[in-house]
Formats: sequence, structure tokens, C-alpha cells
Amino acid sequence: MSKVKQVHIVRISNLKRMRVKRGFTQKELAERSGIPLKSIGKYERLFRDINRARFDIVYRLARALECDILDIVEA
Repeated sequence: MSKVKQVHIVRISNLKRMRVKRGFTQKELAERSGIPLKSIGKYERLFRDINRARFDIVYRLARALECDILDIVEA
């Protein structure tokens, strides 16, 4: 009998990638942007679609991360 190895694909959101690159915790990003911590977590885990978020939310996140909006939306 051969064992079948399962492969798990882990997808990391662009928001999380940029937050980690900047060295912020979710809490720090929440404080800097004014976006609730729970919302940031949901966007990062892709439970919420950041591409459908209100513009002001995406703008505030990008501004807090000192990056372009296109850096945090999903392609």
C-alpha cells in the first residue's frame, strides 16, 4: 500500500504580505488605519473580499502601510 501525500495550497493575501513586509502587527495596522482589527483579519484570511471593500477602507489601509492601493488588492 502506498501512502498518498496531500498537498495544501496556502494563499496569502496581498494585504498580509504588505503588512508583514512593513513589520506591523494586525493591531498596529488597525490603530494606524482606523479599520477594526476583526476586519483586517477577515481581509487577510480572504474571508472578506478586499476588492469589494469601500474605497475609503482600502485607501486608509494603503495609506497606513505607505503603499499603493494596487499593492493590497487581489489580482
